[in-house]
Amino acid sequence: MLNCHGLGGDIKESSKKGLERGAKKIQKNAKYLCATGKTGHLKNSIKTKSKATQSGAEAQVFTNLEYAPYVEFGTGQRGRESNIDRPQGVSYKANWKGQSAQPYLTPAYLHAKNTGEVEQEVIKSIQRDIGKLGSGK
Repeated sequence: MLNCHGLGGDIKESSKKGLERGAKKIQKNAKYLCATGKTGHLKNSIKTKSKATQSGAEAQVFTNLEYAPYVEFGTGQRGRESNIDRPQGVSYKANWKGQSAQPYLTPAYLHAKNTGEVEQEVIKSIQRDIGKLGSGK
């Protein structure tokens, strides 16, 4: 673990700030992709949080609405026909038409993963803080 306290900086905090900005990009894309329905509750429930950990930092993009997984992965026969990767434990009732999957979190995450958006934000944050150390700010 690189710790720059002696120089006036903290790599964990720099990483956390970068992860926060990366998570905000994923959140923005997830909200853009999210089915809005009549109320927009699902879209408005997509949040981020980040924290420094013992080994560095972590960030999450999430929603706490009970029905969010049903929108992401679908339900019933239509959900099964959507042919998307779903987590273990998600199952579909074969005798119910249900709804097709309308993924929003997974594609937002995969876009960030494939483009390196989050990593770029962490690098920029660390570089910015190193620059501050060098300029005495």
